[in-house]
Amino acid sequence: YTTQMVALYFLSIALGTALAGVLAGYYDETDEGPFFIWVGLASVVTGVVVMLASKPIHKLMAGVD
Repeated sequence: YTTQMVALYFLSIALGTALAGVLAGYYDETDEGPFFIWVGLASVVTGVVVMLASKPIHKLMAGVD
């Protein structure tokens, strides 16, 4: 179980790094607007996904201490 948690930790870092690389492609020094729009949109979408997944995850972890 501990190994799985470490693997999920590394997976989250890998996904964050990949997303940062994709979002960096939108950066342009002459027009920074699209870059910040995409970063903000990615943050909002991630927050909504976490909020929607919160209740099912709490139900699945009902007996876990």
